[in-house]
Amino acid sequence: MKAIAGWSHRRKLFVLIAVFFVIRLLLAFTVELGNDESYYWLYAQHLKWNYFDHPPMVALWIRIFSFDLSLQQFPGFLRLGSVIGCSLSTLLMYNCVKTLSTERAAWFAACLYNASFYAGITAGTFIIPDSPQMVFWTLSMWLLARITTDEKKWSNWIWFGITSGLCIMSKVHGVFLWVGLGLYVLLYKRLWLANVRLYAALVISIAICVPILLWNIRYNFVTYNFDSQRINIHGFARNWYTFLRQACGQLLINNPFNVILILIALLTWRHHKMKRLPALTIFNFTGLLLASIILFISLYRADTLPHWSGPAYVSLIPLAAIWLDGRNKKRAGPKVLYWTLGGHVLFLLLSTLTIYYYPGNLGSKTNTNLGTDDLTLDWYGWRAAGKQFDSLYKKDVRDGIMPENSPVVCYKWWGAHQEYYFCRPAGIQMIGLGNIINLHEYMWMNRYRKSQVNFQSAYCIVPSDELYDARNLYGAYYEKIEPAAEIKISRGGKPAHNFYIYRLTGWKNDLPEIH
Repeated sequence: MKAIAGWSHRRKLFVLIAVFFVIRLLLAFTVELGNDESYYWLYAQHLKWNYFDHPPMVALWIRIFSFDLSLQQFPGFLRLGSVIGCSLSTLLMYNCVKTLSTERAAWFAACLYNASFYAGITAGTFIIPDSPQMVFWTLSMWLLARITTDEKKWSNWIWFGITSGLCIMSKVHGVFLWVGLGLYVLLYKRLWLANVRLYAALVISIAICVPILLWNIRYNFVTYNFDSQRINIHGFARNWYTFLRQACGQLLINNPFNVILILIALLTWRHHKMKRLPALTIFNFTGLLLASIILFISLYRADTLPHWSGPAYVSLIPLAAIWLDGRNKKRAGPKVLYWTLGGHVLFLLLSTLTIYYYPGNLGSKTNTNLGTDDLTLDWYGWRAAGKQFDSLYKKDVRDGIMPENSPVVCYKWWGAHQEYYFCRPAGIQMIGLGNIINLHEYMWMNRYRKSQVNFQSAYCIVPSDELYDARNLYGAYYEKIEPAAEIKISRGGKPAHNFYIYRLTGWKNDLPEIH
């Protein structure tokens, strides 16, 4: 440790990046895709200017790092952009803080970024829209730091316009970069209202995001109508349970140590020389406003997710790092900072071991709904179950029980999980049957796929941890729905979860699709 303490901060930075890159890469190639990841893989099958739930960057990210889907059979290549992106974001965070303060503070910021479960795992290992977003978010932060130290340099403004636009094209949270900057201009830097560079950056950012608007105009703003229902506040009845759930979720996913450190730094903000750093003011506006809005929504609505707050706390990392740097200049760094990095690695290890070796499941032990409430099953057993389904499908076609090109049907967007592990290896098409609120992107996929399938017969797959009545759900589309097989998946020698396979026959010719 003494030898490491003598290293330059930049040398320690690259060791940190290399070590965590290897760890995350191993995890990315080892763990099966989850529900959300499979759904974003579905995006990548057809590149568009926008998708039902999100802008297009995550689809493009998957295409790039899976070499145009030529390696899509390996989850690690679908996630490769996340792993590389996390390493790049670490470097960008370091450069951002170094621009504002010391290399020691920049090193602390890099450590805090990698200690965050949101930055290092949710967005840094798994493939979701936050994965490309974090690259452009941290790059935009660095550019804002450079703008506040040299506001007359055109290139910084131009590049900020580009990167903030690409950030929004990853996830609409990117708008808060402009909200933070706008509040700073209005409250502290009104002279910038006469700065043509500011407007040039804004025009560039808007121009990059125009495809999102045009796509939504084409489909009657279907994305925003859906999202507004998710976050719309009906009345003023407070739900303290959902509020506390979101607050605890923000604490945990952003790492309790990081959050506590950020809160302490915020409380001492007014009495510290950090107040003289304009970029920190912008970051604080961005982070505090985003985190507060999500907490406010959770007080009146149930469906908010902890990782929505991730960019907010990433924005506040520079403040915490610079505050920490000012505490004791003689020490290489507080030991708790390195302990929390070790805790992050330990969490990754224990999580992976639990996913693959925990005996049975952590949820329901009842056979019919086996595994319900066990989140780890989202990443376990799907590949093995898919192989068994492939054998059943080929036997049914060979024996004349089912015609060739029979699809598998789903009623919700997370049918993409089944598509990736059950349909894709066997060359079977997945068709969505239901309404757009449940099917999301499958409403568009139906249009692409309807000419490739024989609708007269189909399969549906019902996981035991998401049990539903297939007859009631698909009775409007098929005359006859019968059980075909039960696929049992064990873990650690004990039953984990099951997949119930049904054959559907007698198509009623009523395919839902969007035009």
